[in-house]
Amino acid sequence: MRLHYRDLPVSVAVTDISAPFEVSGSMAIGGSASGDSNFTTGGGFSYSERPTLSLSILAGGEFQKRLLSPLDISEISLLIGSGWRIDRVLMFAVERLNGLDNANSASGPTPALAPEYKNFREAAMLLEELRASPLVRTDHRSSRRTIGAALKPSQIRGDAMINASAAGLTFEKGLREEEGFQLTVGERVMMLRFRDSSAEHPKVRRLRELLRLHPDRKAFDIVASAVSSIDPLQPQASVGELAIDTRSLMGVPFYLSNGVQTPPEHLAQGLVRPTRTADGQLFEWKDLLGGLINIHASRTAPENAAIAIQHRGYWFFVADDDASTKTTFMLLSELFALQSGEPTRQRPVLTLPAGG
Repeated sequence: MRLHYRDLPVSVAVTDISAPFEVSGSMAIGGSASGDSNFTTGGGFSYSERPTLSLSILAGGEFQKRLLSPLDISEISLLIGSGWRIDRVLMFAVERLNGLDNANSASGPTPALAPEYKNFREAAMLLEELRASPLVRTDHRSSRRTIGAALKPSQIRGDAMINASAAGLTFEKGLREEEGFQLTVGERVMMLRFRDSSAEHPKVRRLRELLRLHPDRKAFDIVASAVSSIDPLQPQASVGELAIDTRSLMGVPFYLSNGVQTPPEHLAQGLVRPTRTADGQLFEWKDLLGGLINIHASRTAPENAAIAIQHRGYWFFVADDDASTKTTFMLLSELFALQSGEPTRQRPVLTLPAGG
């Protein structure tokens, strides 16, 4: 991975000891430095003869749009369903969950005011803890989503039906004659399900309270806020689903960049923008990130670093025994793989000079 603290590049090769392959690549994480926020970006993966996963850079406007667009809910569902910790995925890639704010202001250059996050973080950690118990589980159900407006039978040609079938789409007849035919696509919807015996468990009650879940329901679809009936600004007292607002792919590195430790000298020299609480105190980003990522700064060369680089009189490094930070970089790689699509052109470097 490549981590940027202003003009600081750090190359990282991350190996997950639980996996039979090495993960390496080049990535930029925008630091909380002052200055312009111009950047060129892209990402992708390639496989070598060795079981190695490498991140490369893609060109093209389509990928640029993907970088700046909110992550698709299906990608969040795929990551959670494939075994990633639900609290890590939610803290990493989600800005709001049923109206609970997860530092949405940190999805760009470092905010001046401390963001809200505590209730979201509590809910995410409860979800992971309870999912590991027999009380709560994530599951999927099959559903069909309509596409476009209804069509009359005379508007549907034979070749359209063949092409729709080849694309995994189906024309379905409405219940009434005047409804015509509707083009639909099958999809898997992730659900959060509670056992009947979980109702009186104190942590389940607390989770339901935080997420404002309907007390009589046992299953809740996990959906994008854009298709949800929940208003994040005025959330209802009792809801029947989990509505998610995701970060953009570019917003994730901005958010994670706050895990770079800021030397006091750099702060005093105005090289970084400080984030302050309502009473004017410096905000501790480590309280929000909770070990998700830790990039340390030291005057002397570290002895137990997985990677380290010297910059402006300090060593910035990832501790060799910091499995959580390495795992976060791997999750970031997975996310870029999902977003990158097929490469049309490659560039050797990704650069993100972050501004204040």
